[in-house]
Amino acid sequence: MASHLRSPLVLLLLLALHRLCAPWLVVADDGASVARSAFSMDGDVAWVVQVSDLHISAYHPDRADDLASILGPALRAIRPHLLLVTGDITDAKNRRKTTSRQDEREWITYKKAIDAIVGIGGIDKSRIFDIRGNHDTYGVPYRGGKLDFFSTYSVNSQLDRLSTISSILLQVL
Repeated sequence: MASHLRSPLVLLLLLALHRLCAPWLVVADDGASVARSAFSMDGDVAWVVQVSDLHISAYHPDRADDLASILGPALRAIRPHLLLVTGDITDAKNRRKTTSRQDEREWITYKKAIDAIVGIGGIDKSRIFDIRGNHDTYGVPYRGGKLDFFSTYSVNSQLDRLSTISSILLQVL
């Protein structure tokens, strides 16, 4: 059982959980903010789907279409308790891949793909957590600034979950 607790997923989420967590409560924690989310689940197995390194690109729109057409039906079949979208959500590269910068079109495409996935997959958007990768911060001088499109188009931003740390509790009914 202890080996399961050391999985990369648990380390990634920084799951410091306790039963008194309130959904969407943001509290101070030594200068960092913590968003605590609690979800009920039936059964004793937590189903979590993680997709990573999507690299949604303005120059390869097929990536977002493929994501929606593959992930949507998969989520409908799996019916996970959580969907984690981790790192390098967008490509943030020019056509020749010689420079890096944020491209708002990529973020708009990502948001539309997630909306399609929610519609096809039947997952509640509140159960989707997206996490920035290095490509998602290229050319972003500070969080919340005008070039920080994650803070505008990500699921976490839409649900006001832009904390430094997200703690997620899955509770058995």
